[in-house]
Amino acid sequence: MSTLRLKLKRVDPIKYSIIAALLTIVLMLIILVPAMLIMSLVGAGAATESFGAAGAILGGGLFMIILMPIIYGVFVFIITLISTALLNFILKKTGGLDLDFEKSGLDISQIGKPTID
Repeated sequence: MSTLRLKLKRVDPIKYSIIAALLTIVLMLIILVPAMLIMSLVGAGAATESFGAAGAILGGGLFMIILMPIIYGVFVFIITLISTALLNFILKKTGGLDLDFEKSGLDISQIGKPTID
């Protein structure tokens, strides 16, 4: 069994931040939409009273369903951008991160070529 040793020297902050933000938006939609729908079914009257005028202005659950995933995505983008910049700084100062990959059947040169059965 052969092992391929690679060294991670840099991560693209913008691309990684976009990926993290989009994943967060999708996960928040998966989590928040059902949660807000259930909350609106269970306690619509109580929630409206507790939020008062602010809940009415913001649209209550509709605001949460539509805007909160986007807000989460923006915050995650910014935090990931900063984190990736720090990661790149640390990788540069420490000489990179060694990554070991195990060969599992196909060489990189074989990817995309038709297989013979």
